[in-house]
Amino acid sequence: MNIKTFKYCIVVPVYETKDNLEKFVKLSETLLVDQNEIEMLFVDDGNDYDLKDVININLPNFKIIKNKKNLGYGASIKKGVAQTHSDIIGIIDCDNSYDLKHLINLILEFKKKECDLLVGKRIFEYDDFFLKVIFRKIINKLSTLIFNYKVEDINSGLRVFYKSEFMKDLSVYPDKFSITSTQTLCTISRNKEIEYIDTKYFKRDGKSKISVFVDPFKFIYLIFKIFLIFLPIKFFGYFGFVFIAMSLIILVLSFFLFNKIMDITFLILFISGINFIFFGLIAEIIRIKNKEKD
Repeated sequence: MNIKTFKYCIVVPVYETKDNLEKFVKLSETLLVDQNEIEMLFVDDGNDYDLKDVININLPNFKIIKNKKNLGYGASIKKGVAQTHSDIIGIIDCDNSYDLKHLINLILEFKKKECDLLVGKRIFEYDDFFLKVIFRKIINKLSTLIFNYKVEDINSGLRVFYKSEFMKDLSVYPDKFSITSTQTLCTISRNKEIEYIDTKYFKRDGKSKISVFVDPFKFIYLIFKIFLIFLPIKFFGYFGFVFIAMSLIILVLSFFLFNKIMDITFLILFISGINFIFFGLIAEIIRIKNKEKD
């Protein structure tokens, strides 16, 4: 039996109400009716209904794979990407917040963009909660500052990429919280190119899973985690130089202001700074060795 190989694949993680999915599937059937090179791969992430009641799997480019239980958005994306035979992948949520037609156009034009990751920069078509707006700006600015690369929309859920590039960081991607943000930062850390394209973002059907009181701290943790994994010498080096600078400042101030040297404080800070730098060097050596094995 010959299995058709599609040039492109859209991976759609599904943990959504039946009504919302029906709306998304109807639009998908309309837009993909003449797209013989695009596969639509739905990943059932433990829904309480059978996706086959909504999705017509007799259509040649519609396919369903199933998680045994709810594993999370990230786990569903990873499973879908791993199982498709296409090398150009698009992802989108099925809550009808993103423009599927726009994603299809981006997939078809992806190779012409000459980038490694194409991200739909969200242009909100509604007034979002002001704390979320502030939170997104802070996270994008913080990522830009730390990674020295302009991040315009760190966690947009509409994006196109190569499967071969995605699989390189499979062990780093989380099963649940923000695989999209992780992919953005991993791509930057590998010195790959990201291009942002404006895309309309509509109010989602259903309740948002983002918490403005908890998720900002998760994002900050994620940013520093990826920074430490890919750039350990910079991570530890920054702390090292800060401690050394503090020790020298205390040494000078204590001498001129108190006519004595705070030698113990100076030594603790100075030695701590040296230790941070050595930790960074050791971590960098380990990172390079692991990269050579890959």
